[in-house]
Amino acid sequence: MLNENLRETLQQTELIPPLPETASKILMLRNKPDAHLDELVGVIESDPSLAAFVMKYARMAIFGYGDRITSVTHAISLVLGYTTTLNVTLSVAASGSLKMPNYGPLGRVCLWRDALLCAQLCRQIARVIDKKHCINSELAYLGGLLHNFGYLMFAHFCPKEFASLNELIGQNPNQDIRPLEIQHFGITHDLIGLYLLKAWCLPEEVIMMAAKHHYPDSVGKHVNYVKLVATTNRLLHKDGVPDACEHIETSAMLDELGINEADAEMELEKVVECRSELEELARGLMA
Repeated sequence: MLNENLRETLQQTELIPPLPETASKILMLRNKPDAHLDELVGVIESDPSLAAFVMKYARMAIFGYGDRITSVTHAISLVLGYTTTLNVTLSVAASGSLKMPNYGPLGRVCLWRDALLCAQLCRQIARVIDKKHCINSELAYLGGLLHNFGYLMFAHFCPKEFASLNELIGQNPNQDIRPLEIQHFGITHDLIGLYLLKAWCLPEEVIMMAAKHHYPDSVGKHVNYVKLVATTNRLLHKDGVPDACEHIETSAMLDELGINEADAEMELEKVVECRSELEELARGLMA
């Protein structure tokens, strides 16, 4: 059983792979109140693969600019925006320190496709829900990107067991994955994600979205961010087993967030239309 060894590793934060240099620079900019566009462009352009990702993202059909985007500066200033670019490049650069297979339902391509879909929908819903919930749409976007990063940790620390789990889920796609994670690793991806994001000193809201996204009935600090990512996963994975609270109707969760089902479905439709482009974008992140 990997339970004890893996937990011991996670409790020794110096054994968790640190943020790569590029990700550390981006995080510093994220925490710098007077940071400006040129600084971010400089960091991105110093990493050719990251620059290519940003350009490809900004050229997606949903934004309507296409080949008119000819530079990283254009991509940020005209399309993605400074904060979104910070968040998505931080996530992409951070994942570079963790090894995982490219393919399979838990592989890098599917992980990133689903992360980009979730992040986009989290932000869209955050922008239209009742303002009294005080959800920052860009923090919601970052949390959507990172909430399943626990899988990267499984793959990095336990590659053989992760390969077995990846194959098993491929053969039984509707099976509840969390009991299988306990069998393989003695810990679930949400809890291991908590350790990782805390070690990387990410915002509390984002850490809680990773730690509790299977528990939309959670209470306490940042609960609305948790409800948002849980609801978003429900909308995106209607045929799956998205969380541990099947007794709570999705409509009730939407009511708590102050958005009706019709509006949520409208936002979902917009995001799902980008699915093939987001998958192509995810393929560009293969190791």
